[in-house]
Amino acid sequence: MNDMCSDFATENQLRDFLELSSRYQSFSEEIHQDFLGDLKVLVNSFEQDAVNAQNESRLLRVGIVGQIKRGKSSFLNSLLFEGRDLLPKAATPMTAALTRISYAEKPSAKIEFYSKNEWQNIKASAESIARKEAKYQEELSAYQAARRNRVSRDFLPPTPQSPRVSDEDKASLELFQMVESSGLQVDDYLGQVAMLEGIESTDQLVSKLNDYVGADGHYTPIVKSTELQLDIESLKDIEVVDTPGMNDPIISRSRRTQEFIGQCDVVFFLSYCGQFLDQHDMALLAQNIPNKGIEEIVLIGSLFDSALLDEYHEYESIQDALPALTRKLNQEASSNVEQVCALDKEQSGQSHLMTTLQNALPPLFLSARCHDLSLKGPHLSEEEQHSLNQLNRMYEGFEFGPDALRAIGNFGPVEARLASIRNKKEQILSERFNNLLTGSQRGVLQILERMRADIADKRKLLSEGDLDSLTEQQQAIIKRIEAGQEKVGAVFEKYRILAEKEMGQTRNSIQQSAVQAKQVRSETGSREESYTTSREVYDPGWDPRTWFSTRTVTEHHTRTVNYTYANVQESVAMLEQFVVEVQQQLFDAASQAIPVEAFRQDIKSAVKGMFDFSDESFDPERVLLPLSNAVDRITIPAIHLNLDHHIKSVREQFVSPEVEGDEVQQLRNEQARVVAILLGDIAKELDSNIQAIAEKLTQQEQVFIPSLTRDLTDTVERLKHELKNKEATLERYGQIYDLLVADIAELKAL
Repeated sequence: MNDMCSDFATENQLRDFLELSSRYQSFSEEIHQDFLGDLKVLVNSFEQDAVNAQNESRLLRVGIVGQIKRGKSSFLNSLLFEGRDLLPKAATPMTAALTRISYAEKPSAKIEFYSKNEWQNIKASAESIARKEAKYQEELSAYQAARRNRVSRDFLPPTPQSPRVSDEDKASLELFQMVESSGLQVDDYLGQVAMLEGIESTDQLVSKLNDYVGADGHYTPIVKSTELQLDIESLKDIEVVDTPGMNDPIISRSRRTQEFIGQCDVVFFLSYCGQFLDQHDMALLAQNIPNKGIEEIVLIGSLFDSALLDEYHEYESIQDALPALTRKLNQEASSNVEQVCALDKEQSGQSHLMTTLQNALPPLFLSARCHDLSLKGPHLSEEEQHSLNQLNRMYEGFEFGPDALRAIGNFGPVEARLASIRNKKEQILSERFNNLLTGSQRGVLQILERMRADIADKRKLLSEGDLDSLTEQQQAIIKRIEAGQEKVGAVFEKYRILAEKEMGQTRNSIQQSAVQAKQVRSETGSREESYTTSREVYDPGWDPRTWFSTRTVTEHHTRTVNYTYANVQESVAMLEQFVVEVQQQLFDAASQAIPVEAFRQDIKSAVKGMFDFSDESFDPERVLLPLSNAVDRITIPAIHLNLDHHIKSVREQFVSPEVEGDEVQQLRNEQARVVAILLGDIAKELDSNIQAIAEKLTQQEQVFIPSLTRDLTDTVERLKHELKNKEATLERYGQIYDLLVADIAELKAL
């Protein structure tokens, strides 16, 4: 009986929620479309997630989320599969597919390919890059011809700029090129689902699966998502969702990821120890987690071994380093969360998300690589042995055995946390719908309060405003804004210079890092060599005919040979580390080149400074609301770089894991050559990005004042229209306002 009552109550709540959204959609002429769109998306998402949340007999769904390249698949392999690579590593982040994993006695897999429409969009994006590149090459050829034939510098055309390409277009091009090079007939698979069944073991399934999601898989570029059922004890009672990254550039795949995150009961959020919970992590959390009712968030600091390798020299021993570095990272994590919470409080943002994050502190810092090394003993691959060698070189006289590796791996607390979550499964599932409902209600409440403020302003303007005086006032405001355009321009120029300075400092920092990346560390070794000598000796016999005979004596000897050698894998790893660091530096530089919030505040201050807000006859809302809308439209371009193909050339040139003698110098030369190429590409990208930021700011400056004045003009035009039916419109506004007040009060009372 209780279950029936609960189901009935749930149905009523769901129906009321949907009706609330539908009610406001009928006022599309009076309510801004942005508000209605946000409300519709939130309610549709809630309806979809609610179906899953109401099923309390289902599996506990655990989401593994984070930015691209944060070690999510490696973390899962270590946590659930004893370090075995059951989740194949994708060739690049562009080919990573969302994967759902659950238990079954008979292993199987379901592979979903992109739909025809989705692939058409990917193809169109890829082709757009080709068109841009062709146009650029044409302009470049014309420019070079003009330089050769120029009579005067005055007639030289401007230098053509290489085209800017979005993340989505780059990802699309990579997938499209992979298909083209493989000869795959995509039309035979698009919109289809492939099933891998009748498989005897998990290892056999993984072997077959590599063709669909592995680095060199034939079908990898067209796979959108996979579902795996594995005969592994640790998967009983749970379903794991391994996401490709919440900042996935493939839009259709990113939407699928967001859909599944909304249906998760628990989220393990992975962030790199070196930049734990940076602004990009926080932005992704704010975009994907709020209003989903997810109360269980486990914060994971991944790649702890990399952080240790960066900072071990600060500590005398590994016994000092582990606790001290953990404390330092904990303090940084707490500080980052506190800063974001303070900013969030000022902006009245996702306060519940902030509370959830604070409750998730302290994070768990771990290394999947070290955990796996602790399990494998002496049976290591070349790459694993190199990783172990790097650790062993940190402290003279100390070698990392299983216990020390387990300490760095730190998977014990993670396993304990997962066990605790399993034990709370019934409680989590029973509370899931209420948590989802509460989260969605918070989101709806925020939208309704914004709608109420907007409707109140429109009603006040229509009720009290006189068209002639309002038109006169708005025109005066517009003239004052246009007259003060130099003040706004000064703010844009200030941040243009700031961006160039920031990117210039980044260039210097990268060049310093490149010096270290060029180094090829050689070592001296020795080995025993055997060699043979022979000599003729006098060997007479009794017979006079043999008195002058000789014979050959052969002797076997050994000698110690000293030689110089270098590790190719170490050189490649150094280049890879350099690239990782550079990509992060560029990413940070682009995002920090212009502090967007400070920039927006300076713009607002410049505009506000044009008016006397103490004048009682002046209504500040006439400026502040359109100003906020115009400022919110200001965006800054990100930076993109792909250098992996250069590093590949080092691997291809040296087949042996070690080189000796003259080949050591060849390795040094190759390393220096590749670093020079990398620096060249980096310099081009930096110059391109500096120009892109400058152009973006110039574009924003050019449209800022017109967009601000347009918003002010639109207000007058709307009032003209509404005054024709003033009483009826006021009645509609009053009706909407009363509905909003009642709905807001009801939501706050829940």
